[in-house]
Amino acid sequence: MPLDPTTPEPPRIVLITDEGMLKPTLFTAWTMLRRFKGNAELHFWGYSLDDWQWESVAHVASCNPEVALRPLRLQAADLAGATPVGDYISEVAMGRLFIPSKLSGRVLYLDGDVRVTADLSPLFSLDMQGHPLAAVRDYVVSSWMEKGVSPEHRNAARIDELSKSMAGADVSTYFNSGVLLLDTDAIVSDPDLCAAMQDLDRASKCSWGDQDHLNSVFAGRVRLIDPAYNSSWSRTSDQRRFIQKLGPALCELTNAPDAIIHFHGPKKPWKKARLDLWSRRARAVFSYRRELAEFSEKYPELAF
Repeated sequence: MPLDPTTPEPPRIVLITDEGMLKPTLFTAWTMLRRFKGNAELHFWGYSLDDWQWESVAHVASCNPEVALRPLRLQAADLAGATPVGDYISEVAMGRLFIPSKLSGRVLYLDGDVRVTADLSPLFSLDMQGHPLAAVRDYVVSSWMEKGVSPEHRNAARIDELSKSMAGADVSTYFNSGVLLLDTDAIVSDPDLCAAMQDLDRASKCSWGDQDHLNSVFAGRVRLIDPAYNSSWSRTSDQRRFIQKLGPALCELTNAPDAIIHFHGPKKPWKKARLDLWSRRARAVFSYRRELAEFSEKYPELAF
């Protein structure tokens, strides 16, 4: 991928969780840490975690001594105004909106339901092409747009909603917020952009929570990157096919091997799932569970 030679700050990775998602999020951290090459900082933000849970965070983080742990205990005031989305996205996820006000430099945010399968250090040298944020197009919305949305389409109202919230920007560029590469200095340098990003009340009113909100705030200001960095249940080839038909952005299709697999949605790979044994989704679940078994053997108190 094209590289940006100016990377003055150390790579910073942010994970955010509460008690309910602590163990999957620690697994995500472990899959990243065991593959990350070079010095970096892991900023682990937790809400309502007890002392034993924070000790568990430190224990897992110690697996890579080159990555320094930077824990942050979120307070209720940090999330004032945030509300959960549905029954599987906690209000704690809204904490990602405040990354630019707490950290500087290049920051990579990861959801707690991803599995990292490659070294992520190259992402921190990505040429952002002048954009304050880099992300991958959302699988679901891209699949709708690739097929074409007529007024009779069952998701036509949703597409119309997105078009309005994105101020008329191309809805096919709608991105998934589970993996975000942020140029926090660029965001903070634009006070209006930073303030809009941190509007929790506005984000909580969106149909898909802060993902819709971020797409509204950053419409037209996103560096779209290869689906390998936010692969939907390992369906990278499908994502690339959608993008090819919709019209790829510059360097969006690099054919890089999968680096981050995202198990978005209410179904999760650690739960019992009924999937076709030969589907890519099923193979991704089996791979997740194989590595989870290794994690559970190493950290039996964190098995889930």
